[in-house]
Amino acid sequence: MSFFTNKQKRWALTTSKTDLENCYRLSEENLKEVAKCGNERQLRKAMQVHGDFEYAMLYQNTPEYKKRLAKMRRK
Repeated sequence: MSFFTNKQKRWALTTSKTDLENCYRLSEENLKEVAKCGNERQLRKAMQVHGDFEYAMLYQNTPEYKKRLAKMRRK
């Protein structure tokens, strides 16, 4: 089992670092708004999205990402 999900890897490979950072910031703002409402179900969902963006950004710093990106560019 891998540390990163396929969705997180796909986002990292298909989305620029700047776009991921912007989405991360927006998800963080959304997370704060949802927390104010107090709806636990919405909070869990917002936290999952926020975590996916965070892990996608983290994956972009791994050697595995750099190898896969180089392989994709050669094609």
